[in-house]
Amino acid sequence: MTTIASPSETLLYLNAFDKTIQVEGVMKTIDDDYWTANIVPILYPLWDSDKDKLELFVKYKNGSSKMNKTKYQRNQKTGAYKWVSYQFDLSPFPDEIEDVYNRVVEKWTEYRQGQENDLERSLASHFSKTAILNWTKVKLIRNFLLMDSDWTQLGDAPVDAESKAKWVSYRTKLRAIPQEQGTIAANSVTFPMTPPKWAALDDGKDYLSDVGHFFTIPQSVYSKFSTRIVNYLAMSIGTTNIDGMDVTKVDSPYNLQTTLVNELDEILDLIDKGEI
Repeated sequence: MTTIASPSETLLYLNAFDKTIQVEGVMKTIDDDYWTANIVPILYPLWDSDKDKLELFVKYKNGSSKMNKTKYQRNQKTGAYKWVSYQFDLSPFPDEIEDVYNRVVEKWTEYRQGQENDLERSLASHFSKTAILNWTKVKLIRNFLLMDSDWTQLGDAPVDAESKAKWVSYRTKLRAIPQEQGTIAANSVTFPMTPPKWAALDDGKDYLSDVGHFFTIPQSVYSKFSTRIVNYLAMSIGTTNIDGMDVTKVDSPYNLQTTLVNELDEILDLIDKGEI
C-alpha cells in the first residue's frame, strides 16, 4: 500500500516498490513504462540493483535525506538467503543525493504534466462534443455559483444583514435545483439571479418572488462554464492539493489522484451521484 509522507516535512518521497513519487505533498503513481524508461536510469545501478534494491528515498525540507534499501543476504547459521531491510548511509554522497533529487523531480514534473494534459484533453472532448446542456453540467455550474458566493457568508463579509439574508436565499435556491427541477430537461433549468442583479432590475418585487428573477443559461454563458468545468476537474483530479491547500472538492471512495483518461466515465458517474 502506498505511504504518503507528510508534505509539511518532505520535498520528495519516492517509494520504489509502489512506484509512487510525492513532491511537496502531490503524489503520483508512475506507470510501469514511464518508470522503466525514465526513473530506473536515475536509480540504477548506484541506488538500486538486482541484489541491493531501493525501497524508499526521502528528502526532507530541513536538508536531510533518508534511504531505505533491502539486500539479498545469506544467514551465516542456516545458509539460507533472504531479503533484509536496512537504512543506507547517505553521508558520503551529498552531491549525488542532490543530483538524484533534482533528476527525479524533473521526471515527476514531466510525467504529471503529460498525464494531466491527457486528462484535460479527454475532459474537454467530452464536454465539447455536444452543445446540449445535460444534468451533469447543470450540477457543476450550480456548484461553481455556490463556490463563487461563499464569501458572502463569512463573518467579515462586506455586506449588511439584509443583503446577507438575500444571499442566503440565493444559495438555498441553488442547492434546491436538483430537487425542485430534477424532472425537467437540463436546458430548461432556471437559476436565481444574484442580489446585486435583482437590485439593478428595480422591478419593485420582493427578491426571488417573480419568475423574472430567474434565468436559463444561454449557450454563450455555458461555453464559459464549460472551460471552467474542464480546468477544475483536471486540476482537482490531478493533484492532492492546490496552492498548498488540500483538495476537498474531489472526495470519493475512488483514488482519483491517479485517475487516468480511460476512467473518465467513472468520474462523470461520481459527478452525477453528487460525490464531486
